[in-house]
Amino acid sequence: MEALYVLDFFMNKNFKISDCPKEIRKNLKHWDKIIYRCEDKGNMKDSVGIVVWYPLPIERSAEFVSAMSLEEQQKFCEDQQIALDFFPTFKKKFKEEFPGSKPITARYNPLGDQIYFYFYSEDRYVFGDFVKNLRSMVGKNIFLFQVGARDMMRLDPCAKDYAIGSDCGMQQACLSYWLMPSVEVECVSLQGLDWRDLERLKGRCGKLKCSLMYELEIYQKECKNFPQKGSKIECPSANQNGIVSNFNIMTREVVLKTPEGMILRVPLSAIKPSES
Repeated sequence: MEALYVLDFFMNKNFKISDCPKEIRKNLKHWDKIIYRCEDKGNMKDSVGIVVWYPLPIERSAEFVSAMSLEEQQKFCEDQQIALDFFPTFKKKFKEEFPGSKPITARYNPLGDQIYFYFYSEDRYVFGDFVKNLRSMVGKNIFLFQVGARDMMRLDPCAKDYAIGSDCGMQQACLSYWLMPSVEVECVSLQGLDWRDLERLKGRCGKLKCSLMYELEIYQKECKNFPQKGSKIECPSANQNGIVSNFNIMTREVVLKTPEGMILRVPLSAIKPSES
């Protein structure tokens, strides 16, 4: 049975579901919501997941429970207002208790009558009595989640207001339907981008732009067609040999450093491994 991949609506967790009935799976669309069951601290619990049509990088097993109808999904979206109504109170109290933080938003889980509050901070906090006092004020089970800079931009309800024309392009990738994995420094090296201009490669969150991940798989595949850096090669057409110092996947050129110290750019098709 083909697997179904979901991203939890409340927490930064990905799940692989293998028992979704075929007749249900074929009708699910990208970004649809389902209810799934997973193990949490030794107990089984239900939660809401978002369907994505590509394999997620981290796979945890979960059980399929049901697909949410359009009416149920609409009601679920409307219920989020319950959490948003409490958010101003949380924001005020949290900022007073932890001045260096940035409260972001809140989400409501109707399956457990729970509210999730999200905040960003570079510091770690001990909440102490804060959660207990907030729970008594709200009258529901609450959870506090500290998120990173990239998730801060994705979760911020105001993010869409300044996405257009931002450093990230027409639309921030973290707001798009493609939920981004962590962006690795490998993206910069493989794409031949200039490390000296690193600030240009950062988005609004201050991290490397999510869009650097879009073509990473293609670059990784194309790299296998080029000689390794540091290897010795010959270029018969130029009657030269040298050591590979770099290569450009887009122009399909290899950069050689000759024994005399010259730097040559030669087509990939014009080189062969050195016999020496």
